[in-house]
Amino acid sequence: MYFTDKNRITYFKTLIETPAPERKKALESFYVELFLQMPEGSAWKGSNQLMDISNQESPDFLFSSKSGKKQGLELTEWVNNTKQCRVNQILTEIARDICIEVKHTNGIYLNLVIDTYDPRKWHSQTRQEYIDYLYNPGVRKLQENAKNLKKIFSETILKSGIITENFTEKQIEINGQYFRLAFHKSWLGYPNFHINNISMCWEDPVISLQNSIDKKNKKYNFFLINVLLAIC
Repeated sequence: MYFTDKNRITYFKTLIETPAPERKKALESFYVELFLQMPEGSAWKGSNQLMDISNQESPDFLFSSKSGKKQGLELTEWVNNTKQCRVNQILTEIARDICIEVKHTNGIYLNLVIDTYDPRKWHSQTRQEYIDYLYNPGVRKLQENAKNLKKIFSETILKSGIITENFTEKQIEINGQYFRLAFHKSWLGYPNFHINNISMCWEDPVISLQNSIDKKNKKYNFFLINVLLAIC
């Protein structure tokens, strides 16, 4: 989905101001509203003559229609099932949590970029190791657990002094993994975070995406069974 500046502000405001237990549902509501603003979402709502929407759990949202027929909408956060993409997801969640922490502790919005480096660049000693690095760049796994990484990154930023609009860089080496934190006070009116992992998505995403669709289809059949049992 494309984020305009207005939507981006709403997204980060939801992210930071919503308590953690309620954040998932609040973000789902944000995504649904964003979807319905898009031409595809608007056309889908109009073609089904949908009206009111209510929060659910199974499915995530339920629409009523002029015909009296209910229409469910199920959301999923899909990430291609590769080690590289999983690393990006973990680091993005860490960066998000750090931006939330800085807002709560320092009262400022943070602009944060986490760069990752593959240690094999410096340790390739054979031709095969070097070729493996060239064809499979990027951090393919995290040797440190996400909780500890977040703790180290967060302490590095918060102990760096007063965070201003001036650019600050910190180099970090953790168990042979190399990271660079680049951050400053955001002048955008909202926090921002990005991961620079040079790894590529080498595996075909279609298989992983289809597996995700299949799981949702199984949930759909489960919804129908529950509805029939309720009627009986």
